[in-house]
Amino acid sequence: MAIEIQAVEKQLNNPAFEVQLREALAAWENAPQDLIDKTVAFVLHLRDELVSLCREIDDGEQIEQTLAINYIELKSRWIAINTRVNYQTFRTGKCDVESAFRGTGVSMFLAEVETLISQDDISKITDFLAQPIRRAA
Repeated sequence: MAIEIQAVEKQLNNPAFEVQLREALAAWENAPQDLIDKTVAFVLHLRDELVSLCREIDDGEQIEQTLAINYIELKSRWIAINTRVNYQTFRTGKCDVESAFRGTGVSMFLAEVETLISQDDISKITDFLAQPIRRAA
């Protein structure tokens, strides 16, 4: 059964998400409030763009495809951020806090989007993204 825009809006616009995101970021030692606010704004902008895009579509199957494509984009972004943070930490013993915060935010948003995508599609996307580029293409 195809997804309806109301389900997308209900899941992604849930006010509890912002509260949970702020709490997760505030849990970092010496988390600067301005960076928390900046990261929350970044993630909510990603959310708002996705919800707006889905509102433009009146076909449930097309909404599902759009969610999957955006999931791929978000997951790719998250992988890139984590790669940066991990290498920074490995090389210097510390990482750019803004990148780490963005990684946390994107990861939490991914979890929200994941609830709207079938487990089979998530598995296929995860397998695809884990492949070296030459083998995946």
